[in-house]
Amino acid sequence: MRNKKIVSLSIILTVIIFLLFYFLYQNNKLKQKIKRKNTKQKILLNIINSSIDSQEVERKKIASFLHDNINSLLSSAGLHLNTFTAQHDINSSEIQKAKTILSEAHELLRDMSHDLVPSLLVRFGLIYALEDLCEKNSNSAISFEFSNSIPITRRYVEKFEMKIYFIVSELFSNITKHSNAQKAVLSLTEKQDQLIFSIYDDGIGFKTHKLKDAEGFGLNRIRARIKKYKGTLSIISKENQGTRIKIQIPLPH
Repeated sequence: MRNKKIVSLSIILTVIIFLLFYFLYQNNKLKQKIKRKNTKQKILLNIINSSIDSQEVERKKIASFLHDNINSLLSSAGLHLNTFTAQHDINSSEIQKAKTILSEAHELLRDMSHDLVPSLLVRFGLIYALEDLCEKNSNSAISFEFSNSIPITRRYVEKFEMKIYFIVSELFSNITKHSNAQKAVLSLTEKQDQLIFSIYDDGIGFKTHKLKDAEGFGLNRIRARIKKYKGTLSIISKENQGTRIKIQIPLPH
């Protein structure tokens, strides 16, 4: 009986040890899988952010080149043409057409430069630029309202302002294209060294468990921008009840 008990106890201990090693192995395997997944996500975020950063640098370079060089050349050509026609008292329809073409090219380049990097953002800051963005996106089909508790003269680091501006711009574009909303509200505030902004629209909404289907709307790029600044993004939406997006980002020091 004693030998039987020893054998039984040995078997039980062996099974327990086996199960313990099995669970440890599975747990270690799961940790490795999670680690690989996190590494892949980190690499993907770094790739997206590098792409975004390089695009924003190129935007600024091109906008600066268009404004400082091409527009200056067009203005100079127009000035010389005006001076020449005035001095020689020339009234030609061909010269008038050339003046009109130069003026149109100047306007087109100015608009292109503004689209790349809004001059309001550079000169007056994020708050001015976001208020202007609301006005520009409003039309007969949808109204974008701006609610702000931050002093309008408040300035942040230039790169930070550009990131926030293009996040909001991309979200506005999604609302205009996909929401069928008639009204959207952008709210902006600061709290405990955090910049908090939320965007609400009264559109068709979507099921949040199908959020991965919406990643094609540029949310992956937005998430990458927010994660770079260690911020958070939350989306609350129901079908036919609109969508509310809230973003919190620590303020740069």
